[in-house]
Amino acid sequence: MVRRSPSMLRAAPLLLAAGAVLGSFSALPSAFLQGFSGSPTPSSQNSRALSPRGTQSSAGRPGASTSRRAFGEAAEAASAMVELFGRGMVGLGVLYTAMSMEEYVYHRYFQHLGMNKLDFSRAVRTQLNLSTYKGDGHVEHHRETLDDMTLDPRENENNNNALMLDADPLRGTAFPWVATLYMTTSTLLVAYLPLSFLGWSSAVIVGVVVAAVLLHALVWNALHPAMHGLPDVPITTGVPSAPLAGLRDSALFAHLRNYHAAHHRIEGSHGNYNVCCPMFDELVGTYVGEIPAKQPQVA
Repeated sequence: MVRRSPSMLRAAPLLLAAGAVLGSFSALPSAFLQGFSGSPTPSSQNSRALSPRGTQSSAGRPGASTSRRAFGEAAEAASAMVELFGRGMVGLGVLYTAMSMEEYVYHRYFQHLGMNKLDFSRAVRTQLNLSTYKGDGHVEHHRETLDDMTLDPRENENNNNALMLDADPLRGTAFPWVATLYMTTSTLLVAYLPLSFLGWSSAVIVGVVVAAVLLHALVWNALHPAMHGLPDVPITTGVPSAPLAGLRDSALFAHLRNYHAAHHRIEGSHGNYNVCCPMFDELVGTYVGEIPAKQPQVA
């Protein structure tokens, strides 16, 4: 039986990311704010200087002129802040979409070896006489994951590809520092141009992307190893689990656990490829809802 989760819960990761990252806008550098200040534009200054009525009014009623000028400047400042907020929120949406896409593509085509089935990949391998991509142990992780999400390494006995899992106390479930570096780099490559088009400065783009990827790693490492019955991620391995461990009983984490558990339970693991950034599955039609655990057999 497949259950569809409420749309509010599906949007929760986006709200979490937006809320955490939006605070950085209070310290946006002047490079991003340039052009959005509340100062009168040169054209408006020239029009007032060339207006006889405006000059006469200023001389005759300086108090009224000052009030109108102050009101105009306040209105321009408010308009600039609304525009800045709008560009910020659109930019966060672009950033979330990029991260959701990257999570999906890496999980489906690299970890699940989907790239080996693509025509262009086959053509390249044939042309260059390359072997198929062997993966990073993720397929073996699925093989040893039981329906209740605990792990049984005996499922990988005599499997040489599982040796990398045996060498890792967290059996490939953590988001290590090297993955954080890769995701930061790829997110910058994907999101830099659209964010620049929205008026974000380079410093802001780098700062917000780094913050967003660190938040992603925090959620991943608090969620994924624990749901498979493994210990917390230490800082020597990756972004530590501890800061968000207290949220494991929250509605957000419950939704993410159910979302990922369905990925393990669906036939062929074909579906719910997102983990911390749900969205892209729904865009491309691989969202399968929630799949409850099997009921234990009664003897």
